Amino acid sequence: MSSITDRQTGLPPVYRIFAAALVMDLAIAVIGLGVQLLGNDLGATPSMLGWLGTIGAMVYAAGCIFTGKLSDRLGRRLLVTIGCSLCGLAWLTMTQAGSPLQLLAILPFSGAGISMFWPPVQAWMSEITVGGRDRLNRNIGGFNISWTIGLMLGPVVAGFAWDIDRYLPGLADAAQGAGIADDPGRYAPFVIAALCALSVLILVQTIPREVPGGGEPAPEDRDFVRPDSSVAARFLHIAWIANFASWFGRALNIVVFTKIATVMGLSGTTIGMTVAMFLAGQLLMFLYLRKRSGWQYRLWPLLAALGVAAGAWLLAWFARSPWVFGLAFTIAGMGAGVTYVSSLYYSLEGQAVSRGARAGIHEAVLGSGVFLGPLFGGFVAEHFGLRSPYLLSVLVFVVVGVAVYLAWRQMNLALEQEHAADEIEVTGK
Repeated sequence: MSSITDRQTGLPPVYRIFAAALVMDLAIAVIGLGVQLLGNDLGATPSMLGWLGTIGAMVYAAGCIFTGKLSDRLGRRLLVTIGCSLCGLAWLTMTQAGSPLQLLAILPFSGAGISMFWPPVQAWMSEITVGGRDRLNRNIGGFNISWTIGLMLGPVVAGFAWDIDRYLPGLADAAQGAGIADDPGRYAPFVIAALCALSVLILVQTIPREVPGGGEPAPEDRDFVRPDSSVAARFLHIAWIANFASWFGRALNIVVFTKIATVMGLSGTTIGMTVAMFLAGQLLMFLYLRKRSGWQYRLWPLLAALGVAAGAWLLAWFARSPWVFGLAFTIAGMGAGVTYVSSLYYSLEGQAVSRGARAGIHEAVLGSGVFLGPLFGGFVAEHFGLRSPYLLSVLVFVVVGVAVYLAWRQMNLALEQEHAADEIEVTGK
């Protein structure tokens, strides 16, 4: 008798992966903003807010290095199931936090759980993709669109949940009357996130471990001329570096803008909608790149993305209204869309045997950006002013852009020297 994990249901397996990614990142975004709002409410300093935004990411970045490899050995579903369970428990526990330090103590468990989700799910998607590189590119696009929608909706949901007393006063009165909560808004984001984790846990049990022809090259792939392995590896590495900068800026912004917006007197809903504009820009870029080819193994898209994002964070430094902040975040998100697609495509396009490991490194590198952004952003904000972290983001993007160009140039020089040596050997000249 076939189990639920192997039966075909109405929704194709790869679309179930997309649904799981959307709901999981919605929950993660709800937690990201919810922790910042609760930390502010509990009296956290800018430095402590930075730590609240960074400690889970630190554990996540370290965990991804191992979970990708573990999923290659133990299977994708097992790690994803454990990860969803751990996240749900950690997020429910956050409802009991009475101080920033208690929140800080819970966040590493959240980071560990999330690290068991993303690398296995990304490798899983490539293994149930049928149709070669062209279909993989489209599925990566669909996957990116899905989790971006989740991240985009998450801050809005978190802001609405935080202000639930304002929008649903009857519910708040009922909760207080039942003795459940003095302020339901402080608990709602975390309960919503935990329910999302439970729904993902159930959904992934219906996704097959493999499908016939999944992860295999298609006949049309013979027309694709893949670069030399050393060139492919170099593009993989520079894409990882560029993607680090994008996630450094995004994570720093969540901490910094939340504090700036709170000082400006903006509501939780307005904060959530403005933060979501970064994801809106990223979504637009994912939609554009999903059916585009020709950008692979070219340097200019990465350099352009880094340059545009640097300008966007400079605009955020000048911004004085939610509209200007939103515009800056949208532009920065478009740049992040390019770096993320490049990083994930190069990670999954190579040999099947190490897809989980490469997906793990892809997530670990972006996770290190999520870890370092709030850490440095909180420190700089406390010592040099609330807006100064945006200038730090500009500096990081410029430095990374120069590093990416130099790495590419070094690769080209090495190839030219190798080609010259081959000519001398063949012609004697």
